[in-house]
Amino acid sequence: MAAMGNPAYEPAAWENFAVAQVGAAAALAGLLVVAGSINISRIIHIPAIVSRLAATLVLFGAVLIVATLLLVPGQRRVWLGLELAVIGGVAAALVIRLRGTRTSDPRYRGYAIAIAAVGVIASVSIAVGGLTLAAERFGGLYWLVPGTVLAFAVGLGNAWVALVEILR
Repeated sequence: MAAMGNPAYEPAAWENFAVAQVGAAAALAGLLVVAGSINISRIIHIPAIVSRLAATLVLFGAVLIVATLLLVPGQRRVWLGLELAVIGGVAAALVIRLRGTRTSDPRYRGYAIAIAAVGVIASVSIAVGGLTLAAERFGGLYWLVPGTVLAFAVGLGNAWVALVEILR
């Protein structure tokens, strides 16, 4: 059993983290939508980019939902853990489905696979955070940190593609 007072298993200790992630995820989702809108005439003709942007929106949405759930007062640790695990699992499945590697230009396929893999790792980290929170073992909510950082890294890279690289 975890030691009493261990913040890894106390959702209330993560309130500031959750508030920051809600704001960041919402802002980044907005950036992604704007980036896609600016160059929509080019993006729409490249199915791999459309898929990558959709997967990125899934990642930002997962972080937004996870952080929102962390802010719900009085939630039981086990239920919150299971909710986070489901969100992470669904996000991983969607990122795999939307990875955009099959329709990628062969010159960029390796990069697309790497980006999709990082997105899956981010989602799985969130799921592991939920499972370990529920089990009160093996790291708990600390797994959300790499999941969030990786999701934002993938998302920022894909937003750059939608804003700048698409024009090359």
